Amino acid sequence: MVVAVATFAVVVVAAAMHSDQTVASQGTMPGEDPTAAPTVEPPGAVFIPIIQKAPPFTDPYPPDESVRRSLNTYLTWNLIDPKLQGTTFTIFLEANDSTPDEAIATQYGGQVFDPPTLAENTEYFWQIVADHAGDAHAASEIWSFKTDYFLDTPEIGTMVDVPAGPFLMGCDPNNSGAYPCSYVDVPLHEVYLDAFQIDKFEVTNQEYRACTEAGACNLPRKFISNINEPYFYNPDYDYFPVMYVSHWDAEDYCSWKGKRLPTEAEWEKAARGAVDTRPWPWGSEHYTCDTLNRCGDFHPERVDDFRGNQSPYGAVNLAGNVFEWVQDHYYDYYYTISPYANPVNTEQLQDENVIYFSIRGGSYHDNWWYSRTFHRKGGHWGDTVLEGSNDKPLFRSFRVGFRCARSGIPE
Repeated sequence: MVVAVATFAVVVVAAAMHSDQTVASQGTMPGEDPTAAPTVEPPGAVFIPIIQKAPPFTDPYPPDESVRRSLNTYLTWNLIDPKLQGTTFTIFLEANDSTPDEAIATQYGGQVFDPPTLAENTEYFWQIVADHAGDAHAASEIWSFKTDYFLDTPEIGTMVDVPAGPFLMGCDPNNSGAYPCSYVDVPLHEVYLDAFQIDKFEVTNQEYRACTEAGACNLPRKFISNINEPYFYNPDYDYFPVMYVSHWDAEDYCSWKGKRLPTEAEWEKAARGAVDTRPWPWGSEHYTCDTLNRCGDFHPERVDDFRGNQSPYGAVNLAGNVFEWVQDHYYDYYYTISPYANPVNTEQLQDENVIYFSIRGGSYHDNWWYSRTFHRKGGHWGDTVLEGSNDKPLFRSFRVGFRCARSGIPE
């Protein structure tokens, strides 16, 4: 239905006006101050409602005038005028211009749009114009939002919000990121998750050192990097991801911070978002040297590097840098038995002799397709303590780190 808003016009119906005026004494309207001076009205004044149509669009995302939105946010809106159902749209989006006139999409047939990666710390203005039968036009208000910014020192420990609701989990064969789906990543299926928060960045050497100094965490298996240079205690690498830690080490750290490891489903929703089946946190475009740690010297980088890979909710480096431990036990065929709501695999189904936990996100050292949002692996690379041991079942590796999560979103 069309939502109407009533305003009032004053119409004078007296045929002739007298020189005297009367003082209104009918009380006050809602919101008026009863102690204010009385209103003087001409005799015979009548209030007649004027009906105005409300805008045909509502509920923009990002919310109007919101701040620190992801560089890879998507745009969504709702229609409240049924006459516009099935129409196409022109989408205007422009930086630092409150009257945007640059169309980034025309004749667009949906209500969810994935724009290119946006600039940091920039205010964007956007508007939707619908074309429908009779060549009539309907336009939204002009909405705005500001994108995220990054300080010289990473804001380690900060978290991003992921709202409750469903999303599509697994590999979409029609949108698999230029590499086929694996049998462990299918079928594509809908999952419902309660609201949660997840760390914006991977846990750093500096943060994990504090936990070891407090006696709450074990030391990493090694203190060097994959190229045998001092790493864990080296202040030059304070803001690089901690490595050589086990799943249980990661759990201990998160618990010490009043958090927990994310589930596989939470991790994937944080990486992908809830509006499409994107194979990368930034969308469907193939990776570049700005979005994935693949172009350097096969070494981890700072946790706030590769900001162009920011997920729709604002988390950084969910693709690449280091794999990340999650809560679930790993099982190749878990998707065939997983529940709809808040799934987490707590059973040792993969191998009765060895405990395997899931890792997500790929790393600087592995095949690029491991870094896609839906790709699943069980942690199995370890620091070989004794020939052939592979550090089972700890699997502490120069490929794997972690980040933490927390249930709910604070008010």
